[in-house]
Amino acid sequence: MKACVMLSLLLLSGLPHCACCQEWDAIRQQQANRNLHKIYIDGKKTGRAFEGFGSLSAGASSRLLYDYPEPYRSDILDYLFKPGFGANIHHLKVEIGGDINSTDGSEPSIAATREEFEHAQPGYFRRGYEFWLMAEAKKRNPAVILEGLQWGAPGWIGNGSIYSQDNADFVCAWIKGAATYWGLTIQYLGGWNERNYDIPYFKLLRQTLDRHGLQHVRIDAGDLWRFHEKWMIADDLLRDSALMQAVGVINSHTTEEMNYYVTEQVKQTGKPVWAGESHFYGGDWYAAASWARAYRSYITGGITKVINWSLVNAYHDWMVVPRSGLMKANTPWSGHYEVQPSIWALAHINQFAAPGWKYLNTGCKWWASEGSLQEGLSMITLKSPDTDDYSIIIETMDAREPQVLQVKLSTDLSSKDLILFRSQFNKEEFIRDTNIRVQDRQFTITVFPNAIYSLTTSGTPSKGKAAHPIPAPSPVPADYENDFEEQELHTPARYFSDQHGSFEVVQRPDGKGKCLQQIALTSGICWRCDWKHPQTVAPMIDASNYRFSASLLLPDTGTVVLWGRTNRYASYSKTPFTGYGLRFHANGNWELILESGKELASGPIKKFAGKWHQAELLFRDDMIGISIDGKKVSTIKDATYTKGAPALGTGWNKAFFDDIRISAYK
Repeated sequence: MKACVMLSLLLLSGLPHCACCQEWDAIRQQQANRNLHKIYIDGKKTGRAFEGFGSLSAGASSRLLYDYPEPYRSDILDYLFKPGFGANIHHLKVEIGGDINSTDGSEPSIAATREEFEHAQPGYFRRGYEFWLMAEAKKRNPAVILEGLQWGAPGWIGNGSIYSQDNADFVCAWIKGAATYWGLTIQYLGGWNERNYDIPYFKLLRQTLDRHGLQHVRIDAGDLWRFHEKWMIADDLLRDSALMQAVGVINSHTTEEMNYYVTEQVKQTGKPVWAGESHFYGGDWYAAASWARAYRSYITGGITKVINWSLVNAYHDWMVVPRSGLMKANTPWSGHYEVQPSIWALAHINQFAAPGWKYLNTGCKWWASEGSLQEGLSMITLKSPDTDDYSIIIETMDAREPQVLQVKLSTDLSSKDLILFRSQFNKEEFIRDTNIRVQDRQFTITVFPNAIYSLTTSGTPSKGKAAHPIPAPSPVPADYENDFEEQELHTPARYFSDQHGSFEVVQRPDGKGKCLQQIALTSGICWRCDWKHPQTVAPMIDASNYRFSASLLLPDTGTVVLWGRTNRYASYSKTPFTGYGLRFHANGNWELILESGKELASGPIKKFAGKWHQAELLFRDDMIGISIDGKKVSTIKDATYTKGAPALGTGWNKAFFDDIRISAYK
């Protein structure tokens, strides 16, 4: 304290510097040097090719986007895919549906039975929303890269084995169907998400792809997430030349947990290396900061592509992971959506370079303060393959102080002034700033903590804004009706989310319009789930007192169920949901059960199978009323569950639903 006072007095007096002053100057100079970074970027020293930052639609994460009304649905898609507008996503990876719960629901397959596979129809390739989503992405950006990956498979495949010839033929049919019915070229194909891979299967898959004329499809292998397994695929590639030939790309999940480091064996393979599924959760600037840190992935691991789950948070908030997407769009009844900061973190790289640009190794650096890999800033430099244009992306998420970068350019790089966009943590997103002046092939930029800066001599990056105002949010409507006449065939029930099995709009068996059918006849090859039977759930999770009715048809065998007050959805649990079920059997017996199987009431119906019947559940406080074909058959009291959503369920059998009605009961 005394030294500081003395220093101040000396400075004020104008006297010559003493030893104390010289020491203080040295400290200040040391600080200045620490925050000054001189970089020479050599345009000839190119590294690997940039392959774009992308996102993943899987686990039913995009389900409710399909139900959004226009023009809001198109506006959302523009923010995700339209070049020079928002995230400008370069790579879209999607789930190959398997009729099984894969996180926040299940996605339909192109063949729920072997008969459907052997006698395929165009309508089977209209199921769900992943083909539609890829087509919308392609419409906006014809250069978008497309990939498919399985979480599970229909139960008829390979006697229950996903690593089988059956399954190899199944995924080839999915790829060919994408081309035939949607005009889509699938460029990459994974194995089995987060499950131990099978080396013989990868070889079999390569042979099968080639036999089907799909030589252009490259196999993306690895997909493991446990820390000690993340890069195990590289060891196997180096040991097995046939596997090395079969596999085109290797990836690992959640590589951000390792600061994007890879093993020496990964480097030795010479294969492109991807972060196959990162988790930048949150929907706020903390998620965007995680994206920004992912720019370092090439510096630390030679990783040339980062893919995040999920593309869009278009599933109910009460599902497994509440906020995983780049945007939030899970209230189609309101049209409301959120453009979240991660959109602009992606714009900072995807609008400034395209797949095929080359990393310039001398312009890719990570400066860590005080020797820590958790502090400091990073920059990457990417060069166009066709011109002398280049882009620089700088992130300072872990810097504590302003930093000065003095950059000198080689003569083969453009000398044009640099377009500059910046984002500041929790303050501003993707703002166009004054151009950076380049003089004598040099420029200087001062960057501040918790920010992103993107500079380029190429293109016209811009911050898009939807032409239509975003509607205000609104709660789930208390009343719901659906006779399916306004829905397209092979689509899911409006606002409902399949949790297991597969429910789709079909023609009624009696030819009197449309209805909803559960089509999966066997339990699928599961990924990580404990669901025992098919179910699709409405969005009214907080509803307490309501009527829920539907017309039901059980053709010949099995069960059909009206569920009420279902809640606590958790796909990785031995009790994935709770609630009351009104279950009907083909022989006419019915019972009201808890999800545990405990019976609360029961009774018979004559000639139930093969005929349409109307069933209703009424909930009012602790009273539960049951009506069948317009007749009240039972009233009981039970307070096990006080609120939750209506849902439809079946056994592993065909069942049909029509004229669904949900109304608040006061």
